[in-house]
Parts: sequence; C-alpha cells; structure tokens
Amino acid sequence: MKEWFEQLDVRERILVMIAGGLAVVALIVMAGIRPIVSLSERGHEMVEDKRALLAELREVAARLGPQRGSAAQPDAPSGSQSMVLVIDQTTRSSGLAPNLKRNQPDGASSIRLRFENAPFDALVTWLNDLQDRHGMSVTSANIDVAAEPGRVNCNLTLARPDA
Repeated sequence: MKEWFEQLDVRERILVMIAGGLAVVALIVMAGIRPIVSLSERGHEMVEDKRALLAELREVAARLGPQRGSAAQPDAPSGSQSMVLVIDQTTRSSGLAPNLKRNQPDGASSIRLRFENAPFDALVTWLNDLQDRHGMSVTSANIDVAAEPGRVNCNLTLARPDA
C-alpha cells in the first residue's frame, strides 16, 4: 500500500490524505458522538414521559383527595404524643436541637422554649412544620438578633388545641 501511495502524483496524494482524514472524522462521529446524542435524546424523552405521568398522578390525586392512612394526615398520631416528645423529635430532625436551651411544659397544651444562636430560616421552617403536621401554633414570641448574621435568640410559647 505504501508503494501504491508513493506512485501517486502529489495532487493525488493530497486528495487521498484528505479523503482519509474525512473518513476518520466520519468514523469518530458515527462510532462516538452519535450514540451519545442518541442516549441523550432518549433520556430527554424519558424525562418528558415521567413528567407527563407525574402530572396525571397529581390530577388523579386531586380528584381523589386525601386518603385514610396516607402521609397527608401525619398529625393524627402526634396528637396523642406529648408536646415535649414532639418538640424533641422535630428539633433533632431539623437540626435545631443544639440551639434549644430550655423546653418547659406549661400545662397540658402549652410549652415554653428558649433557642439561642438558632438559624432564623431553619427556625421559621420548623415552626411552619409544627403548625402543618402537629397542629401547634405560636402564642407568643420574643425574638432578638444574635451576634452572627442570620441567627436569633428567642423565647417561644407554643400551644396545641385541646383534643
């Protein structure tokens, strides 16, 4: 093959080299890039299918409404739990336990709390979760800015309606 190539004119050699380069580029595109693009397109199609399925499931869920035993009613068991236990569990899961300095029951349906150097955003999210999932609401709050930005010291009184 080397002898055949050397027997060609200079123009023919250049033409053969260009054709060989184009063949290599075409091979790379066919063997390497097209499968990747094809996989990407299939992935996008799967995502769109899953989004359509999710929309249909949300539509069906909205029509059916909350079902007994579903996660939409998590406050049913916590209504029988003591407020101290609910506060302990939820502050641990939200990462606020190290900031809780005082946890004092105030009757059967009320509790006083003291947080120090607590992240404000996490505290508000936690309070919202207590309201939504456990039916506890803030009856009084005294919030002061802590030394660090975004952190607060606060005294809270939470109450749960008598069951």
